[in-house]
Amino acid sequence: MSYVPLLRPSDVFRPPMPVESLDSCFFTHTIDLPGYGTIPGQWDMRGGVEDCIGFVALRGKRILQIGDDSGFLGFEMEKRGAEVIGLDGSAGRSWDIVPFPQPEGPSSRQKLDRHLDTIRRAYWFSHRTLGSRIRLVRGTPYAIPDLIGPADIVVLNDALHRLRDPFRGLHAAARFARETMIVSDVAASRHWLRDLAQLARQPAFFVPRAHRPDGWGSWWRLPPATVQEMLAILGFADSAVHRHRQIYLGAPRLCYTVVARRTGPTSDDQES
Repeated sequence: MSYVPLLRPSDVFRPPMPVESLDSCFFTHTIDLPGYGTIPGQWDMRGGVEDCIGFVALRGKRILQIGDDSGFLGFEMEKRGAEVIGLDGSAGRSWDIVPFPQPEGPSSRQKLDRHLDTIRRAYWFSHRTLGSRIRLVRGTPYAIPDLIGPADIVVLNDALHRLRDPFRGLHAAARFARETMIVSDVAASRHWLRDLAQLARQPAFFVPRAHRPDGWGSWWRLPPATVQEMLAILGFADSAVHRHRQIYLGAPRLCYTVVARRTGPTSDDQES
């Protein structure tokens, strides 16, 4: 496994971006900001935070979060008494883009870079407004710098489906988790009532389709049983699944959260 070649703590953490207004900000999640009120986003998880984190107690825990988007979940975990370190996903190069043939004009990666910049601006605007102490670490889901040190809990929120190799991403993250892995994602479709009955036996689903070349940002829909098996291989065999609904674009979406407790050494320890 390759790691980010960063040698000093000053190399690891990104300095805050000075963002003084809401202009050019894109919020992935609805958030309430002091002095600004409710800022709408694509997702509204304000009533579903405990479901998303699987009702795990966070006070006094050190958390590594992968999949921070515009920051809502990280800020909520911080409010619950956790020290949060977020993996900075603002660079499009850290994403596995489905390599569809590119038409003339801006490439998918260029479009993604511009979009992620507006999300990152929303993150830093909220960070400043909330007086947050969360730090963002430079890296990718496959290569997280060792200098951040271990975490009690690693949280991957809406992240695995964006990775061409989700097991590699889980492997890279799991080696930091001393106690618990929390993995949350969206079920296969918007038909949550149907999915609720089928989720346990649903197979992994490969998302990209040749006739939809605009779908370059998502690779997989993984059922929770597959995630549980991956985590068991990585030393987290004691796991449970929490099914819940979150609001996306005004409508309920079925989601799941896998909470897995460490039951064995890290795979790196086994290799050594």
